[in-house]
Amino acid sequence: MDSLLLNIGFSHQELKIYKLLLEKGELSVTEISRATSIPTSKLYAFMDTLTDKGFCRLIKDRPKIYALNSPNSAFSRIRDEYLQKEKALQKLSTELEDKFLQTQSNTATVFKTITSKKEILEEYYRLFRLAKKVGVGFSKAPYTVNINELENVNPSEEDSINSGVEFKGIYELPPGEDQASIKKLANYFKSKGEDVKMVESLPFKMLMVDFQYVLILLHGGAGMSLNMALSIDDKDFATSMYDLFNLYWEKADVV
Repeated sequence: MDSLLLNIGFSHQELKIYKLLLEKGELSVTEISRATSIPTSKLYAFMDTLTDKGFCRLIKDRPKIYALNSPNSAFSRIRDEYLQKEKALQKLSTELEDKFLQTQSNTATVFKTITSKKEILEEYYRLFRLAKKVGVGFSKAPYTVNINELENVNPSEEDSINSGVEFKGIYELPPGEDQASIKKLANYFKSKGEDVKMVESLPFKMLMVDFQYVLILLHGGAGMSLNMALSIDDKDFATSMYDLFNLYWEKADVV
């Protein structure tokens, strides 16, 4: 309880007073001062703050006696304030992100090499969250997704689709692979709103969003494993990847 009250703005002195009133019910200023070791000359300021915030009330003026207000009532006011702050922060972050993306689009190409599996996955989800209009991608074997645990495999894409972003994906279906499982994977994303097709072979794993951001996952080839990805922020390159995607899309088969 102590840490929670401190986290929402209680001072250590106010915490002592609140817990004391919670235990005793109602007390005079003299009794509160004696129990908390807070001089009465300083105690009045703390009592005024707790009263103004709705946590306690003055029930008698001479001598001054205080009691707690109902915590449900008092903390509902705090909850409302936090909800308003959350809405304001969400609006502010959206406005700042739009400004940031506008600035980024006017700067030079950003090219980043990523070699950590965790960071590659984080960058992958970040691009889905950045998407505002369109996204296309190549899904290439070997597939690392657990086919039997598809729920919430990519919540970032699902959130983007639900917000109106159009996604298209081409899934590689090479000979010798578990084709039933790959089709199950493709159909899962199709059920979430992605437009999907399949081809026998793709050049690499790739995600392009909004003709600006591209993530390419490289592989070693010939059965070799290579954890490396290229994250590129560039309109011309992203447009080229979209054109490449459409070439494969035209010859791909509907699932």
